[in-house]
Amino acid sequence: MMNHLLTRPIFLPIVVSAINSWHAYAFVNISPHSIMSAQNELNNHKSRGVTTNAIQFVSPMHMSSSEDEEEEEDLDDELSKLIGKRDALRRSTSASASTSTSSSSTESSSSSTTASGETPSSKVMTPEEITSLYEGKTGMDMFEMPEFKTKRPDRISKTDEIYDKGRDTSGSSSDKNAEDKFIDFQAEYEDENEFHVPNRIGFGTMAWGDTTLGFKDGKKLKKKEKKAGKFLPGDLQVAYNKLLEHGITLMDTSELYGLAGRKKSLSSEQIIGTCLEENSGENPIVCTTMSNPWKHMKSGAGGLRLGKGGILSAIESSLERIGTGSIDLYQVPPRMFYLGTPGTVADALCDAVDAGLIDHIGVTNMNNKNSMERFANKLSKRGHSLTSNQFEFSLINRKAWKSGLIAACKELGVVPIAHTPLGGGLASGVYTATNPTGGKVSAGKQPYDFDTLDKYSTLHTMLETVQNKVKSRLELENKQTMDRRSRYNGPAINTDISTAQIAINYVVAKGCVPIPGIKNGKEADELIGCLGWALSKEEVKMLDDAADMSDKGIRT
Repeated sequence: MMNHLLTRPIFLPIVVSAINSWHAYAFVNISPHSIMSAQNELNNHKSRGVTTNAIQFVSPMHMSSSEDEEEEEDLDDELSKLIGKRDALRRSTSASASTSTSSSSTESSSSSTTASGETPSSKVMTPEEITSLYEGKTGMDMFEMPEFKTKRPDRISKTDEIYDKGRDTSGSSSDKNAEDKFIDFQAEYEDENEFHVPNRIGFGTMAWGDTTLGFKDGKKLKKKEKKAGKFLPGDLQVAYNKLLEHGITLMDTSELYGLAGRKKSLSSEQIIGTCLEENSGENPIVCTTMSNPWKHMKSGAGGLRLGKGGILSAIESSLERIGTGSIDLYQVPPRMFYLGTPGTVADALCDAVDAGLIDHIGVTNMNNKNSMERFANKLSKRGHSLTSNQFEFSLINRKAWKSGLIAACKELGVVPIAHTPLGGGLASGVYTATNPTGGKVSAGKQPYDFDTLDKYSTLHTMLETVQNKVKSRLELENKQTMDRRSRYNGPAINTDISTAQIAINYVVAKGCVPIPGIKNGKEADELIGCLGWALSKEEVKMLDDAADMSDKGIRT
């Protein structure tokens, strides 16, 4: 082992000058053993009174016997420089290892001399000392490279910067997600404007906090209550976490949803605020709606709202209940006969955007192109635009498609958001002529009479047909892409297709963003199952034809 270390070469560039009247650079192969032998020979000659100029150092380069003593002197000088650099390196290494930051200059100076007052460069090193300098070192390690210390900067994704706007962003950046963890299957969708909705699907929270729609304040449900479709605050948190984790981030609410629970902090907006607090690592797109001022006053939620101040006060109240600094999308209803000068509503909303209280402006149930254009023009005078229009659309209510409302939204650059995309269970095939209760324990009468269920029997039959068709198609596609997914760890696309998922993706295929109501983890899982696949044009046409027949009362 020791012989191996002594014969390991070090490659050092030196300059050999004035060789036969020309200059050249050479790489001389010098080993630690050569340096040790050369120094010992130097010391022996010194002890006999012989100068270093009389010592011959033989280079591996070819040199003729006619070369004069100047060349020998140059080579001897280079050897002395190498030994000097080695000793200087040893001194600096020793000094850095034995000194602290506060006293480095003093102790470094004292370490440059030995106990006897001699400098290290004047001390004759033994073969063992020379060998110890290089023992266990190879290549660049022999030069004792200093440790390189650096700190990797924290990464903050662009998505976080956008969605954290106006929110409480206190705390270390390491607590935030550097990147979105979900897959946005609609990332390449040609959006109507800058308001991008991941996966073109959201969810509604109308039932959150509303005891008349199944909400119960508590921690446990009885079996009978579960069968009846009741749900708890904990169920909503589970649903919220699942949906955002999988990329369904748009959530819609209103200041009147769950109003009866406001005193207990259990209105829809307040429950959303709790979800945000409990799961601060996600970035939802929060949309809320101002209620009609007359309905607001009649419900007992507050007094009459007047002028721009009334609208700004409504926005600030929603912000307080949700517990956020800015609302992503604030929506107002049309024809609410608001008390104020013409353009008051538009001016107030623009003031809210300018103040950073809201990011985007939307409307609800504005059912014709002219109304959207007039309102959009009022906003444009202040340098803002109309972002969205929310209206009802499903397989049993296709007025927005037939009237050209959806096409008008696309033309004006407005995102069409579809509430009630499942038609209360009638458009999804939950309630049918053969299953009038939807498989639930009903305390009262069934939701729809037999004539209504029989009217849509053609549509319900087609839903099942398309369901089986899509399921077979996706199973084949999954097999074909299995190898590719295994290489990048991509998720398998859902193939256990339900008729409700067919109904939701029908709305997506028509260009809208569906926001079905979600109340528990099971419903969240079913909505997540809509991601990653789409209906073909043929399948959409099959559903349209069946819906047309049902609208006309034609049964098959």
